[in-house]
Amino acid sequence: MSSAALAVTLTQTIPLWIGVKKGLSIEKVLEGLPKDSENRSACQSVLYTAVRQRALLQKLSSDLISRAPADDVLALIELALGLLSEGKEKPFTVVNEAVAAAKHSRKMVKAANFVNAILRRFGREKTELLVKAEKQPTVRFNAPDWWIRRYEAVFGEQTPEIFALQQKHPPMTLRVNTGKTSVEEAQAKLEKAGIPAERVGKFGLILLSPRPVKDVPGFLEGEVSVQDAGSQLAVQTLDPKDGEIVLDACAAPGGKSTHMLELADIELTAVEISPSRTEAIHENLKRLGLEATVRNADAADIHSWWDRRKFDAILLDAPCTASGVARRHPDIPWQHVEHDVSRMSRTQKQLLETLWPLVKKDGRLLYCVCSVFPEEGKLQIESFLRRHPEAYCPVPPRLLMPHEDLSGDWTEEPLVHDGYFIALIKYRNN
Repeated sequence: MSSAALAVTLTQTIPLWIGVKKGLSIEKVLEGLPKDSENRSACQSVLYTAVRQRALLQKLSSDLISRAPADDVLALIELALGLLSEGKEKPFTVVNEAVAAAKHSRKMVKAANFVNAILRRFGREKTELLVKAEKQPTVRFNAPDWWIRRYEAVFGEQTPEIFALQQKHPPMTLRVNTGKTSVEEAQAKLEKAGIPAERVGKFGLILLSPRPVKDVPGFLEGEVSVQDAGSQLAVQTLDPKDGEIVLDACAAPGGKSTHMLELADIELTAVEISPSRTEAIHENLKRLGLEATVRNADAADIHSWWDRRKFDAILLDAPCTASGVARRHPDIPWQHVEHDVSRMSRTQKQLLETLWPLVKKDGRLLYCVCSVFPEEGKLQIESFLRRHPEAYCPVPPRLLMPHEDLSGDWTEEPLVHDGYFIALIKYRNN
């Protein structure tokens, strides 16, 4: 990034960072940037750098600043501190361009000297400040205390390792549309374009160097889609068959819907409560040349969308805390408070209770969440099975812990994936 461009990027990222600190998701604040903006990727990079160090930046700003300045000034300082802490940009450039950004803003021009002083002080005291900050678990793991405690309850001694993994940049994983090409052919096409990729799971390829989807060979033609390898296991486990009537509940953005349609000639209904995310399902179907009945509705309100025909298979990717995908969405730990876990659990229970009667007696329901918290996974399913003696899991429910093994040895079981819980439920034979 050129020095002049950095000043513009910092200026444009300030309102995004303020929005994230107020509780908006990264996805939501980025909607404020035009998709065709030349500086969009640069702003996104600076924003992610800050979010991945959110607790550190809060600690540094509190140590360096005795009296909080205006929101814009504080945001500019924190964004610059994020770049200085990351160390990829030259310190001199970051400081100069942060000061330039302040001078070119009517709201911040009077604070330019203040910004300069704080950032230069950080440069002088960087080692001491970082050592002090790292003593706090919230800074070390970039998560609230309650989130850390819950991770420790799940992962025990592996907790530091899991947090270290989640603080790395996530891999870019593709799902190959085997209705149009083979995994081997897709991999060869990538290699020919100078994009090295490793096989991951039954349908996946992981790019060793992520890039914009428009630059991925086969993406626009519908030969590949972006989807984590752990998430790909959901449809693989549900195993849709030709001629089946299938429901994808809570379907946005449509990754699992399109995966099912790629694998089998099914009659699919996709239900999604969010209007904007429902549009994403339509976009994915169009890109891949696939068809489904898409309903913008609450899956739990079956009277608003159900046509009274029972389903051979239901895929319920339930709303959750997303605690398993914090590597991909580093704002997730800060999006929640602790009671959200029990609130989400109640929503999941309602959806299970509502949708289970819609399954044919010889059918099945696949429950999955991108969470590692037991209340949303293991305990949720155990509770459901106690309430429903007619139901059972033909294979043990699985919690995929966040994992990365780039050895290159291929197996059908993905060796690189986010945290994910999967349970397949069927009716017992009478």
